[in-house]
Amino acid sequence: MTAGAYLSVLRAIEQLYESVVMSPESWNDQSFADWANETLADAAELPREAVRELRRCLRSAQKLQTFWAGEHSAVSDHADWRSRVDIALGPKAWRPTLALARVGLETAPNEELFLEVKERFAVVNSERWMDGIDFEEWVNKG
Repeated sequence: MTAGAYLSVLRAIEQLYESVVMSPESWNDQSFADWANETLADAAELPREAVRELRRCLRSAQKLQTFWAGEHSAVSDHADWRSRVDIALGPKAWRPTLALARVGLETAPNEELFLEVKERFAVVNSERWMDGIDFEEWVNKG
């Protein structure tokens, strides 16, 4: 699996999260199933661990959609979709994306995945990972 494939899956998850929190009314069981089938087909070569994290993201997206389609829809004046994800689920929504980025970094190390892990680690754990260390230093330490 290439680094680009992992990055593509991460982008698909972000687009899913954005859509379910900004337009929850446009999602239902069938649209989630369609998204899952399409994304899993595109990521057919993902290792088992990565597929598990992708499924966790799908479950988080379903929870996000339920949250924003329900009584919270009137409360939201947040235009930033990431804020809406944080309000509904907090770091729990981002953990599987971090795990997926880590799997990608382990199997297909590249600088962009390294930066993804750094960014997502800070969101999930409220602390820095590899602070002050760049990709080249990380690769050479390993």
